[in-house]
This record gives sequence, structure tokens and C-alpha cells, in this order.
Amino acid sequence: MTIKTRKYLMIFALCAFATALYGTAAYRAEQARQQPGMAASCNHGQCTYSATLSALR
Repeated sequence: MTIKTRKYLMIFALCAFATALYGTAAYRAEQARQQPGMAASCNHGQCTYSATLSALR
């Protein structure tokens, strides 16, 4: 394997890694946004309320 081939393979691998990382973060943010608010589903006496991403808009 030549140095040029290794260089292009490394660039491709880094781009694939960055894309996968961004996709995972976007998926997790979308899942958190679609969850109902804690206030609607909380029925405990000592509840902690947390805002979802849709409430922060």
C-alpha cells in the first residue's frame, strides 16, 4: 500500500467517523425532543423536572 493510498484511506475513515458521530448525536437529540415532558408523566412526590429540547425552543 502506497503512502498516497494510506492517506486517502485515512481521510475517508475520518470522514466516515465524523459522519457517524454527527448522525448519532442528531438521532439522540431527536429522540430526546420527542419524549413527553417530565411534568406530564411524573406522579411521584419527589419529582425532578427536566426540560426537553422542544421546551427550549
